[in-house]
Amino acid sequence: MKELRLIPPSEELFQLILRKYLDKGNIREINYRDFCADIDQPKDMFVQYTAKHPEPEVNQLNGTLRNAGSTYYFRDTTNLDVINNRFLEKRVETSNCPGDIEDRLRAQVVMKRVRVEEYFLDFDKLRRGKVTKTQFESILSMLNFNFTKEEFNQMAEKYRTNDPEFFINYKAFCHSINSAFTTYGIQKDPTAPVHPVTVDNTTLARRKYLAMTQDECDCINKILGEYRAAVVIKRIHLKPMFQDFDITKNQHVTKHQFLRTLGQLGVTTDE
Repeated sequence: MKELRLIPPSEELFQLILRKYLDKGNIREINYRDFCADIDQPKDMFVQYTAKHPEPEVNQLNGTLRNAGSTYYFRDTTNLDVINNRFLEKRVETSNCPGDIEDRLRAQVVMKRVRVEEYFLDFDKLRRGKVTKTQFESILSMLNFNFTKEEFNQMAEKYRTNDPEFFINYKAFCHSINSAFTTYGIQKDPTAPVHPVTVDNTTLARRKYLAMTQDECDCINKILGEYRAAVVIKRIHLKPMFQDFDITKNQHVTKHQFLRTLGQLGVTTDE
């Protein structure tokens, strides 16, 4: 402050400035970042640029940007144009459709081999068979079951009790989820078969593909065969080409990056 010749005229005023920029719990150092943020105003030091020939702002009408809320796709995905909507369309997560929440939960429980009722018992000390809505959400988070707000509210309303306060009947919920492992009431029908747990029981927890017709399946199998031939003939190691775009190593790239990588293979296809 002395070098800039900005020392306050009185000691009292100087102490007042120090008091404003001393962090709580640290009375030996001054938070100069906050001080500079209050003093240095770029709009006061630099004249704002104005274009000589300003262009009117064009409203983008084709497509919608993804909002910060739910990400599930409301319409049928069979005829979805993923090429032309790769920048503007909402994310397409068919597994986030609220209609199959419990089916996805059963698939995840089978895949992870977890006993969901044991987590609820830690919150239900009196064994009343119910927990609060907040506890219900916490338990699902502990199990790494990720839902949108709409999905969670729908499931909470389904298993809500008749109490004045918002309680969840977790026994009915666990009864529904555990049906993936066994058939209830089988003791009354000794000859009833119990289907074994197979890889098909975990499909919803592992795959989130869009719907396709049989002609589209035949078409995709044909083009995948051409890509396999191109990789063999050109001696291409395909995975590192995608990993160049995958900086965070989350095994995913954008649609535009995916198309760019396929273009480098030299296999041309129509739109």
